[in-house]
Amino acid sequence: MIRLAQRQFTEADQNLFAAISGDRNPMHVDALQARRTQAGAPVVHGIHLLLWALDSLAAQQPDIPPLRTLRAQFKKFVYVDERVETVLTQQRESGARLSVIAGGAPRSRVSIEFGEPVESCPEWPAFVSDLTAFSPIPLDPAFEQFPGLAGRLLFHMTPQDAAALFPAATKWLGARRIAALAASTYLVGMVCPGRYSLYSELSIGTCAETVVHGARRETLAFRVTEADSRFRSVDLEIAGDGMTGMVKSFARHPPVAQATMESLAGLVAPAEFAGSHVLIVGGSRGLGELTAKLIATGGGRVAITWQTGKEDAERVAREIRTAGGACETIAYDARRPAAEQLAALAEPPTHAYYFATPSIFRPQAEMFVQERLAEFLAVYVDGFWDLSHALRMRRPETSLFYPSSIAVTERPRGMTEYAMAKASGEVLCADMKASLGPLHVTVSRLPRLPTDQTATFADAETASPVEIMLPIIREVQSWPRPRRGSAG
Repeated sequence: MIRLAQRQFTEADQNLFAAISGDRNPMHVDALQARRTQAGAPVVHGIHLLLWALDSLAAQQPDIPPLRTLRAQFKKFVYVDERVETVLTQQRESGARLSVIAGGAPRSRVSIEFGEPVESCPEWPAFVSDLTAFSPIPLDPAFEQFPGLAGRLLFHMTPQDAAALFPAATKWLGARRIAALAASTYLVGMVCPGRYSLYSELSIGTCAETVVHGARRETLAFRVTEADSRFRSVDLEIAGDGMTGMVKSFARHPPVAQATMESLAGLVAPAEFAGSHVLIVGGSRGLGELTAKLIATGGGRVAITWQTGKEDAERVAREIRTAGGACETIAYDARRPAAEQLAALAEPPTHAYYFATPSIFRPQAEMFVQERLAEFLAVYVDGFWDLSHALRMRRPETSLFYPSSIAVTERPRGMTEYAMAKASGEVLCADMKASLGPLHVTVSRLPRLPTDQTATFADAETASPVEIMLPIIREVQSWPRPRRGSAG
């Protein structure tokens, strides 16, 4: 295994590649929207990684033979600012294999075959005449629209851009093939599947002809060959200037939308939670958002926190206020001292719900990574303890909710550190409940619920968030219990 190159893809790198490829899908360039995807944070374009890997190989081997075929599999995300390297895992006279590795785990794999072009360019692009207009905003077609969809895209990347960003690969493959590869990420990320897409795999062969049977040069023709709603997979055939092949992609589910205030009105009595002042850490989305709405529907006053999602928090607050509820928003980072952040609250909360969470799913090479455990412990244990201490200093009888997970016992693969941290949080809560009365802590191991981080391509069975959370909220809100009077 030979290391060819290593680097970090920065936010500036992302914005530059997005500009010259045309693929400005929010998953790659918008931190706020990317956090509501399965990735949880901005990720590097798969094609950007591929072109960088090819450029690294060509730079190390100036006399590299012509490309015959290429297959790239984008297995796992590479995050912005994550250290990544390209390694040559196999070299032979007929081809080569590359891996893009981060954190010791392969994220992309590339297989290359050297030789003369595979075949003449195919006939079908000559019959695709519809030119899709360029748009800086990703399309969002319904899944039912994918079967039979076809069109043609103008290359967004110029020969100058290709040569500047990938000089060795451009010399090897030619600027138009580099532009055609870049056009494929615009196709997936902006057109089909579009906004909620994931680029999974690319297989191409070089064509003997540079003109596609009289069709306009510097375009990428595409047609959907299969769209399977069971897995939300979308396969496309592509043909560009000097190459032809297949793209495999997925249409992600849109971000999970929580129940509206209107839909919750009949589930909670108007004054059921009246008189409570409730802090909801992580209330800008997901279960925190739902909890805020349920309590506000029952007459409780809520304060929801945000770390990066200020706009989401304000959206939730507006919806609550519009429905007649009381809601304020404050900035809060569970990894910073709680007391100084809670000073923004006018009065101490009577109840608090702790939905703070880092990104749960991150690829890693080892079963256990100490740094990953430390990241979870900082939020699920240290952060909760600090918040509890700060609240207790102002109101000793505060009632708290700590959401644990069935992962503590089921421990799905790849969630060892997460399960360990949640289990540690449960131990802390049990001892707090036993030793720090009248402070009360309610702990519940939540089942799989539909959230942004748990979304899958195939429809998965999940519990109803309202049915799970409402009994928990009623239990938490029942504390502190009225004190019994002494006998006369």
